[in-house]
Amino acid sequence: MAIQFLDMRMSQDSTMDTPPVSLARNGYQFGNIGLQTTGIAPGNVSLVRVTLSAYVRLTIYPSVIVSNDITFGIYRNNTLIFSTVYPGDINEQSNVNELVNITAVDYPPAADVLAGQIQYTAVVSAIRNADLGARSFSGIAVAG
Repeated sequence: MAIQFLDMRMSQDSTMDTPPVSLARNGYQFGNIGLQTTGIAPGNVSLVRVTLSAYVRLTIYPSVIVSNDITFGIYRNNTLIFSTVYPGDINEQSNVNELVNITAVDYPPAADVLAGQIQYTAVVSAIRNADLGARSFSGIAVAG
């Protein structure tokens, strides 16, 4: 079967670093896209590939706790498909600005493809004080 472009979506939660969103021991959803799969050729249903990209600017503050973890997760229809942790440096004495870029891939099951839309969300949570600046999330689905 030939390569088939299905959809491309973008979610831009903030185009600037100010005002920041505080992550102080809370989670935050910064991306939400629904990739359409309604026009898929029958022979391509089990051949769908999705590329997901996320960008976040973080400001990380000195920590008084043992762990500095900031966790990023990407979900397909509320099921975690990708997770990574920014461990930080517990010895850091001043604010640190970090640019975080994440690329994840997914091979969604045929049942999700046949539903006509696959919902992807990007979230970040922290067990320390950190702020989010500019942030975005995007995805492309192809088959074949």
